[in-house]
Amino acid sequence: MTFEISGCVREAETGCGVPGVIVSAFDRDRVYDDLLGEVMSDATGAFRLEYEEGAFRDLFEKTPDLYLTVKTPSGRVLYTTKETTRFNATAREKFNLEIPQAVLRAAGIRAAEPLHDISRVVLTTLTCLESAESDDDLVKQIKADLVGKSSILAVMKDYMADLKGELDNNALPYRKLQRLFELGATPEGMEGHHYGVTLGLRMGDLRGWAADCGNLLGYLWGTVIAGQCPWVGKSFTPMTQGDRSQVTGTAVAADVPMYRGINHFNVIEHAPINVSANALLTFLWSLNEVPEAERLRYGNERNGGHFVSHRAPSVCRHNPREVFSPSYRYTGLWDVPPLCWNTPREVFSLSYRYTGLGNVPPLTYLIDEVVEIADGLFLGQLLFATARLLERYDPRANDEVYDYQHFGYFLLFREEWNGEARRLFPHLEMPAAAVTTRIVPPRGREEEPAAGPPDKFTALTLDDPLEDHVDLTALNAVRKDLAEAGTVIRMLRSYSDMLHHDPDTRSPVFDKLLTLFNAGIGPPTVEGFYRGALVAWQSQGLLAVFDVNTIDVGWQTARCFSPWTGKRFDPVDRQRLLELTDNHETMDVPTFFCANTVVFRTARERFTRKLMELAGVWMEDATREERRRYGYDAKTFFFIGKQAPSVLSENKGRTVFQFNYRWKQLRNIPPDNFCIDELVQIASGLYLGQLLYATDLLRPWSPETEASKYQYRLFGYFLLMDEEWHAQRLRIGFDLDNT
Repeated sequence: MTFEISGCVREAETGCGVPGVIVSAFDRDRVYDDLLGEVMSDATGAFRLEYEEGAFRDLFEKTPDLYLTVKTPSGRVLYTTKETTRFNATAREKFNLEIPQAVLRAAGIRAAEPLHDISRVVLTTLTCLESAESDDDLVKQIKADLVGKSSILAVMKDYMADLKGELDNNALPYRKLQRLFELGATPEGMEGHHYGVTLGLRMGDLRGWAADCGNLLGYLWGTVIAGQCPWVGKSFTPMTQGDRSQVTGTAVAADVPMYRGINHFNVIEHAPINVSANALLTFLWSLNEVPEAERLRYGNERNGGHFVSHRAPSVCRHNPREVFSPSYRYTGLWDVPPLCWNTPREVFSLSYRYTGLGNVPPLTYLIDEVVEIADGLFLGQLLFATARLLERYDPRANDEVYDYQHFGYFLLFREEWNGEARRLFPHLEMPAAAVTTRIVPPRGREEEPAAGPPDKFTALTLDDPLEDHVDLTALNAVRKDLAEAGTVIRMLRSYSDMLHHDPDTRSPVFDKLLTLFNAGIGPPTVEGFYRGALVAWQSQGLLAVFDVNTIDVGWQTARCFSPWTGKRFDPVDRQRLLELTDNHETMDVPTFFCANTVVFRTARERFTRKLMELAGVWMEDATREERRRYGYDAKTFFFIGKQAPSVLSENKGRTVFQFNYRWKQLRNIPPDNFCIDELVQIASGLYLGQLLYATDLLRPWSPETEASKYQYRLFGYFLLMDEEWHAQRLRIGFDLDNT
């Protein structure tokens, strides 16, 4: 049975709470009083402690005889209730402990001041993004991740969840963290206690297939250790001149402020992995028990792992093996993708390498680097030397000779973040005494009604008047689905989920999609880059035996090989158009030279690229600007786009924006050279597309042959969207394989 004691320590004359004093609970006995537990009062003077029945119960005693003492962190007793012991105390007892002001002043104790307020605006503002380029693709994704979240820490917790069980050494959360690190500010210094959270670990700078599926360290961390991690933070103290001379000598300029630091570790008694890890670290690194006052204030039981910290250039700023180049070309499956884990900038460096610190391997190979990404919130990266491991560390040597590699990310945060962190990261076992702020909404926000999504995301933009063949009953069903979903993209995601879950080619969802397509607007032009998402495949003919959507079923396995991210539409001059279309297209309507955009981040995607190259598919590498803004690596599977009548019989010749892959000069291969996609606008900036393939494969294609001769069939639906819709798509997690 669990017993609880709660209450508040107050200044007798004013009634103000007394923070930071230690409240001890005892069971009074004839010979020896049993200590039931201790706790430090929080920023308001309140306290709460729990103890188990076994702490006092014996053969003759069934209930405790309870009294409390209050003392300073140094052990000076301020108050006791021993003279008014509560005999036969109940399982829930409350105390109001009033201490004379003179007693507190004599011990140097002051009454509590009002809690400092911290706004949700501060907790959700990544200050490092304020100067970021607005068209940076990763920055847009990070901002989308923040929407609707209680704080940046909540986003980081999501990244940790995404990395759980992840074997990809360059997974998307790592790339987002990399971008935040690049944009972060360099602290002038760091002092005091900072809680910390490990976000994810990597296996250094793996390449090729090994990078895609070789992050065994990150996999083990995420699946076994992350929820009971022993490491819980760091503390920083300014170094004295004597300490500097003894530890670093003259390796760091005298005018650079330096700080000595130490790591904190927590023992979670009911977590075997944590207890075992603490035992191992204590043996390897000689961790020390912390003073009682520190344990009660911050919750950590052990300290160890010394470092010195100061501003310095990153040791990972010039790794010659992975330098981004706009003219980068892949040379094979084992080639390195265009990811650069270097940080050519100044950072706040935490070095464990100096001999005078007394560390042992692997700490002697480690340098942490930290930047500030929000007010009081710091992102750190773990860099281990992988060369000259048997030599004595020389701080004056060129960093390149040690070949530092990137092994993961962590967070550190000042005390104003503690309240939010205590809620999100229970493994920290943060005492209430560590929380010194209260979270408040922005000024005036209480009176503001909750804003719904803009009309752009909730309103369908349909043809007016509608075509005669549009099924109004099905369209009303679509409108009802939209009202329930709230936004168009959520509705379409629900359609996609239903079709993936129930692979029946006769699903009524396909009827709704066909109706929505025929109610859409056939745009005269489409220009620029649009993100793509697959709604679902729709099998036809022999591929739909027993009405099973076999293509969509198979796609769930094969989709990891697909590098597709969207489509690009560019103007084309008349002469170039004539060359591409054997003098058939004459710009009688606005016509565009278009391409599908692709990425080659994973080994599977690079395997697909190799197959495309072997097949002679036309492919052009993206420019550096395209990579930065939109994230794609190449353009391929080119097509000619223009407004035209639909070639699908079910569409009754309605006007669409048509993608023709069938021109010989485009060098497309099967099945794409049998394909004509069609597109309509269904909302502002959002387009619904149909995948149409000729089923008469033996008939040579000619633009002069009637389209019905080729027996085009509908094989699926896709979306194209602008950046605002893409942000919505990221928030709901719709077809994110290649975002």
